[in-house]
Amino acid sequence: MISPSIPVNERERLENLRAYSILDTLPEEEYDEITFLASKICGTPISLVTLIDETRQWFKSKYGLEIDETPREYAFCAHAIQDQDNILIVPDSREDIRFQDNPLVTDHPNVVFYAGVPLVTPQGFPLGTLCVIDNVPRRLEESQIEALQALANQLIKLLELRIACIQLGESEQRLKELNATKDRLFSIIGHDLRGPIGGFKSLIQLLISGNDLSNSKQLLEILTVIHKTANSTYDLLENLLEWAKSQQNEIVFNPKKINLKELVFNILNLFSEVILNKEINIVNEISEDQFLVADNNMLSTILRNLISNAIKFTPNGKTIIVSVANMDGNIKISVQDEGTGIQEEDLPKLFNSLSPLSTYGTQGEKGSGLGLLLCKDFIERHNGIIEVNSIWGGGSTFSFTLPQAT
Repeated sequence: MISPSIPVNERERLENLRAYSILDTLPEEEYDEITFLASKICGTPISLVTLIDETRQWFKSKYGLEIDETPREYAFCAHAIQDQDNILIVPDSREDIRFQDNPLVTDHPNVVFYAGVPLVTPQGFPLGTLCVIDNVPRRLEESQIEALQALANQLIKLLELRIACIQLGESEQRLKELNATKDRLFSIIGHDLRGPIGGFKSLIQLLISGNDLSNSKQLLEILTVIHKTANSTYDLLENLLEWAKSQQNEIVFNPKKINLKELVFNILNLFSEVILNKEINIVNEISEDQFLVADNNMLSTILRNLISNAIKFTPNGKTIIVSVANMDGNIKISVQDEGTGIQEEDLPKLFNSLSPLSTYGTQGEKGSGLGLLLCKDFIERHNGIIEVNSIWGGGSTFSFTLPQAT
């Protein structure tokens, strides 16, 4: 027996095969009708639609055979794809040095006669064959060969229709996501931004409507509310703009080496006033020499949102811990709080762009639900993942992985 050689373009061929998402799928009538016709036209008891992956030939359709696959090293079809422009015909495998002691010849299914037409995609890659098999020697008429080739052409059209349907489904899903994003943006602009801006108008009207501005205590109370509203509105607008740019792929990914301790320190400074007012204890467990490779703007956005959420949902006097752990070339960054926690039924909504979760903080702080969506998007652009562990009434820990600097 001579094992089939590996095509020089094997990596690209396998990528092309996987693009059709057809391996290990259920039987389909359209393919089964073709193997039925092939067997009847050629007068053979067996006909197969085979696909060759790294280690096996797998049968998308089979007529007259019960098994689903065979090892690639024994596959006649793995020989057939070597010459993708011609049909491989083996009149009697027992007299062919390539196959005479092949287990598929000497044992079940006792392949004696074989004819296989390579299934070549429009990109020029042979994925497998349409083949017919018999247990006795035989030859095919020219008309039978032409019919096999015509059926193989129909198989390629079925494969192309399959990938077109996949792409259509992906486009429909993308369109749904874009429409959901558009609706979400309009909702935020129309509701979440209108509220604080309307509050600004009322507060300013209160200041200029003849109130005694010499009353410093009253003035300070009004200005404190204005400041709080301004901060929440700014954070909302910042996330809104970042989310819009992210959805339009307008954000450039520019990774570089970053000192994590310094970045977290700078972000915590942004929230120093609210941390002080809520008397929250911040524990930064990151060492001075902890570096990682990331896009600085994206990582800042991720940490700003996670730390902001932790502060928002942590009651006065409680603790927030920012920590890091090394994990096989990656680092895992965690933001742990002693806050209100998240109900189990709400956890799936955290990263759902179609219905993101929006709740109020311990002091009535309003969020849009966009922050965590941004975090997930930016983390995935780093090939990382985000996780959450939370106990209702017992706090939450948000963790994500990023590459460690070398």
